[in-house]
Parts: sequence; C-alpha cells; structure tokens
Amino acid sequence: MDDFLTPPELIKLGSRFGISIDKNEVQDLCNGIKINIDKLGDPYVTPSYVPLEVENRSWWPPKNNPYNSISVSCMVPPYRPGILSGLTVGIKDAISVADIPMRAGSEIFSNFVPQTDATIVKRLLDSGATITSKTTLDELAASPRATTSVDGPILNPHDPLRVAGGSSGGSAISVSIGSTDIAIGTDTGGSVRGPASFCGVLGFKPTYGLIPLTGVVENTYTLDHVGIFTRDVLTMAKALESISGKDENDPASMQAAGKNNYISEGYIEAIQTKLDPVNTTFGILEQGFGNGVDEEIELKTRQTIDDLSAEGATIKTVSMPNMDEHKALKDYISYTETAVHWRARGAPYRKGGVMDTVYQSTFVDRAQEKEFKLGHYYKIKLLTGCYLIEKDNGQKYTHSQAARSHFTNEFKTLMESVDVLVTPTMAGHPPLVENASEPGFDTGRNTRIANLTGLPSISIPNGTINMLPIGLQLIGKEFCESELLRYTAMVQNLTYN
Repeated sequence: MDDFLTPPELIKLGSRFGISIDKNEVQDLCNGIKINIDKLGDPYVTPSYVPLEVENRSWWPPKNNPYNSISVSCMVPPYRPGILSGLTVGIKDAISVADIPMRAGSEIFSNFVPQTDATIVKRLLDSGATITSKTTLDELAASPRATTSVDGPILNPHDPLRVAGGSSGGSAISVSIGSTDIAIGTDTGGSVRGPASFCGVLGFKPTYGLIPLTGVVENTYTLDHVGIFTRDVLTMAKALESISGKDENDPASMQAAGKNNYISEGYIEAIQTKLDPVNTTFGILEQGFGNGVDEEIELKTRQTIDDLSAEGATIKTVSMPNMDEHKALKDYISYTETAVHWRARGAPYRKGGVMDTVYQSTFVDRAQEKEFKLGHYYKIKLLTGCYLIEKDNGQKYTHSQAARSHFTNEFKTLMESVDVLVTPTMAGHPPLVENASEPGFDTGRNTRIANLTGLPSISIPNGTINMLPIGLQLIGKEFCESELLRYTAMVQNLTYN
C-alpha cells in the first residue's frame, strides 16, 4: 500500500487541488483511492488499429525540390476509380500514410513509418486519387513561420527569399507550382489559409468536425482541422466531397454529425448553380481591417468588395468590439492542449483511444531519448503550456474555454445578418526568411477566429502586390460549406478577370 500513495503524499496532493484532508481520515482515503484505481485497469488497452497490409507503394527522397516543399516523394496508387481519378495529391507530413515515412517536421519522428492510413487518406484513395508526396511543414505543425522544420525553411515560390507560410507551407507550394492537383494540410490557427494566401492558391478550412482527424498528428485537439489546397473551386468541391463525413474513430466528428444542421455532401452539385450577386450579402468585419493591416492589402481587398457591390451584392459593415480578446483565448487553449498531449506522451485525446500503436510507442521512446531534440520554437511553446498548467492547475484553460463559448455565440449572432464575412486573409506580405520569426504583423490576426468558433473559412487568391500574391478570406456559417464554395466561385470570377 505504501508503494501506491502514502498519507503525506495524499495530503500534499489534496493541497495542490485545494482539498482539505484531516489526518484522522487520510488512511481511509488512501485505501479508498487504491480500491478505485485497481478497478480502473488500463483504458488504453483497446482498441488499436490493425496494421495495414499494403502493396504497390513506394517512396524515395525528393529529387527536384527547389522550395523545400517535399519531405518524401512517393507513389501510392488509388484503390479504385472515383471522382478524383487522374488527380494527384500531396499529403502534409503530419498525416499517416501506411508504409511511407512520416517525420512531422521533427527529429522526434526521424525514421518513423506509420502502419496505418489516416481516415482521409483511405477516402482519397477510395475516390481515385494518387498520392505522390508527403509535404513539408513546421515542426509538429505548431508554427506559422515556415522556418522551424527539421527539413529547413519552406520557401515561397513567388520569391524564394521569403517564406511560404506555415505550418502547411509545403502543401501550398505543391499546388501553387502544379506538382499536385490537390494538397492536404492542417489548420489550428490559420495554417492552411495563411500559406494559401502567400502562395496564391485556394486554402479551405471546414467546420470543426466535418473532416475527421483520425491518423493526424495531434496539436491542439479542440482547434485542429484538416484543410484543403487547390487552384479552382471545382477541384476543391471534389476533394471535400471525398474526405468529409463522420468517422466513428473521431469523437469530434461524431459529435458534429449529431447536430441538426450537419451536412457533409452535395458540394459538387452546389457549385454547378451560380449565385446571383443581387441575392447575396457580404459582411465586412470591421476589426479585420485597419490598424495592423498593410495599407495596400486593405486597399486591394476593398477594391474587390467594391467590385462585388458593382455586380449587385449587398455590402454591410459589421463589428465585433471584443475581437482583441480572441488571440489570448486561442493561445491559452493552444499552449495548454499542446502540453497536455506531450505530458500524456501522445495519448489520442480527440481520437477516442483508437490509434496507431507504433506512433505512440515512437512518441514515448523518442521523447525520453536525449539524442532526439525538439526545436527551440516548439520547446518554448510546449514549456509555456507546462507552466500554465502548473501555475493554476489548468483554471485559466477552463476559463478560456468558457470565454471561447461566449465569443463563439456572439460571433454567430453577428453573422445572422449576412451570408458570409470578408477580411484580408493575412495582414501583411510573406516575410523574408531572416524576418520570419518577427514578421511585423500578427500572422493569425484574421484566421484564428474561424478556429475558435469552428466556422468554415477559405482564402481566395486576390491578385498580387509587387509580384507577391495576397488572399481574401471568407468566413461562412456552420456546415454551410456548399454556400461558401458558391461564394468563392463568385469572388474568384472577379479576381481572375
């Protein structure tokens, strides 16, 4: 019994959590706790993935990689013909593809080879797609800088002295230069839409839970989303049609599917009917403009809004006075959940306990070996979360989630009077490589809103300034991806002409 929990240890534990323990009851409490613990067993004994038996898959180091967009070149043929037949896909290297190495931009996962396919990978192959690369990313998908990967800086194809944006920079480049038709990324605060803006392609983040994250390296489990890069709306609709929908191995996916307004299909059909601008209302989010946004980017964005107005669209300015609060909320949540995931050595909080067992064993082993080192940026972020947990036993995290719920309700109310909201995607231009750690603007200023609220959002190419692409962001309503894609088509018709 003494090996389990001694009375002095229990008194100390109670004190940490604000629980008073009398010395006359402490031994009985120890005994009762021991009985409870013995009844629990190991909740992670089952279930686990069965290793996938694969054939005809191959991989090799990238041979032509001028912008450092590819981590591994590969050939993963489709299972059968489908709506993605003839299309190639790049997969962010934080997403499992069985028998293909996955480093997630970190030395921690050097030489790791997943045994299973992520759910979205299975769905892509079932839809006829061919996977031709694993794309580079910032270490463990935790940075917007495009400079924290073990593979080195991820460079902008429009100006290689600048970064492509993170953390899904390699995926954005892959589509921008035409090496793949579709690329898959992840987005926790803007990691799809930011690189899409910087590289001049479409970058889409869906409603939270619409696309399952089973088989995706966990970052911040209540903010993480899978996202899609393409060059045109039809290809985007096909990709979304292929990979969206509930997955019983992802509790967040199942929870989303239980909502009354849940929709996970019909995207291709939806964009075949064009929207009449006369019947549309675009909301200009006041706090997405102004102080902190590059003047030329704001001017270009407002010019496109004026073009929409000239086509007959209604333009309405809306305001969210407490918008500044959303950065601290996102950061509290992100720091804490990252630390919790690390403390649990890769335990799949959001994935219902279903996991690739080799992934977690690799995580556990590597995290304890000194020769496998975390990068400086990620280590600071991780330790910040550790400090916050220890400082107040997670109370500020709980308060942040409560405030987030209130923020989300306010934001949804704000959107009731409009069809979609409009902002510039990024507040500034892609920084030079040497300035990427301090770009001079808040990289997630306009993008993290959609992660906090869980609402769908897309970055649309909006021309160039000094030969550098910029993006216009649309934020839609929950599970209204079909309408968001139709609005995207309308805007793209204007910006491409």
